Amino acid sequence: MALKNKLGWDDALDVWGVHGVGGFLGIILLGIFATTSFNPNGVNGLLHGNPPRFFFIQLGAVAISSIWAFVFTLGMLWLIDKLTPVRVEDATEEMGLDEGLHGERAYLEDEAV
Repeated sequence: MALKNKLGWDDALDVWGVHGVGGFLGIILLGIFATTSFNPNGVNGLLHGNPPRFFFIQLGAVAISSIWAFVFTLGMLWLIDKLTPVRVEDATEEMGLDEGLHGERAYLEDEAV
């Protein structure tokens, strides 16, 4: 999260941190720790005597899927932004999204929560 904030990435739901990093590590670690004792129809990873072939297949899979996800997301954001703005303007955000976008306030300051 510190890297995301330092780089200024707009990822409020931590999609990259959870799905991107978690998926990336899962695919890579599968190439290292996979064993046929858990999946007899599978293959062994690096730590269970398999030459690095399966590990490199996993590296290729993670590279291709990462590139695909990036390009697809960028394309979809471009398309959505043509139909409706993806980000709100700074002035609207400073005013508050309820009042800035809808002209009303969800909560009054003097209301007890």
